Amino acid sequence: MPNRLPDDTRTLTRHDYLSDEVYEIERARIFHRGWMFAARGDRLQPGNRTVVELAGESVLLTRDLDGALHALANVCRHRGARLCDQHNDSGQGSLMCPYHAWTYALDGRLIATPHLDDTDVDKASLPLWAYHVREWHGFVFVSLAKEPPAFDEWLGTHCADLLALERFDMGALHVAHTSVSDVAANWKIIVENYQECLHCTRVHPELVAVIPLYRTGWVIDLSRDDGGVAIEGDYSTGYAPGHAMPPLPGLSELDINSYYGCTAFPNMFVDISGTCAVVTSLFPKGPHLTTLVMEFMFAPEVIAGPDFDPTPIVEFNELVAAQDNLVCERVHQGVSSLAFDTGVLTPKDQLVIDFTQHYLAARGPV
Repeated sequence: MPNRLPDDTRTLTRHDYLSDEVYEIERARIFHRGWMFAARGDRLQPGNRTVVELAGESVLLTRDLDGALHALANVCRHRGARLCDQHNDSGQGSLMCPYHAWTYALDGRLIATPHLDDTDVDKASLPLWAYHVREWHGFVFVSLAKEPPAFDEWLGTHCADLLALERFDMGALHVAHTSVSDVAANWKIIVENYQECLHCTRVHPELVAVIPLYRTGWVIDLSRDDGGVAIEGDYSTGYAPGHAMPPLPGLSELDINSYYGCTAFPNMFVDISGTCAVVTSLFPKGPHLTTLVMEFMFAPEVIAGPDFDPTPIVEFNELVAAQDNLVCERVHQGVSSLAFDTGVLTPKDQLVIDFTQHYLAARGPV
């Protein structure tokens, strides 16, 4: 018989990536039991709302006129019709059901039932179903659990690398551009790809020209203790001479010339590169499809400036993301082969190993 690979040098199995059974377990034990990143809070000004799909559950994020944030089931209490449309669909004002025009305030209260008076419907007893929501440094997290884990404890357990970036004061940044794409790959393949750079020289020639360390296959500079890697060059050009993109506020010279990245389990990446912070969220739509949302954040005073143009940064990051998405789809196609059982992990895949072990501990046995 062939030698069995040690557990810490094996990828997840074909079944882990492709099985509907595993995906349902992930929904029950990871996505719907803990907390998921949903969106950046500054996109929701008072009176605004948007739709996010959290592993098959459509959720309305709203901010009422008093500024309070709410997470509500996207389901009318009358006959169960969906209130608002697809992921990332945004709007303003109250929520009217397109079926019978039952209307809800942004805090979920039922406020109008056409053709029915108070003797027909007890409005006070029929608000939209509500979920738990927390806003942390501008990041909006939602839990669908009836009794979710304590948020601060969950953050420390699953988002330690995000906590290490707290010093960048991301709560003061605003989203200036949002990109959305669908990737025909399992969400875990996308996370694993983000965790390593053995593919970078071949897949990302533009990226390794900016971050030379990535040519080595390492994603961590072992000579630094701050998690950063050096940036050489600038992809934030596109301004007139003398009008370069200003750096994020409060950064040291080292920070301005460095890139910092992290994964927040289960569904978020954060990339900070001197002038911009990019938040990428993953929204699984089953074992074979994932929606990616990239939110590009800058200091609000920079966004308000007459020369502000994030196009070069957006185009560079969208290029890198498209390159990643393509190889992730190839991996998903490959692990679908009957020949594939499990892949091999190397010392430079250490962050993939860490993610695999963290995922298996959070998911539990199938």
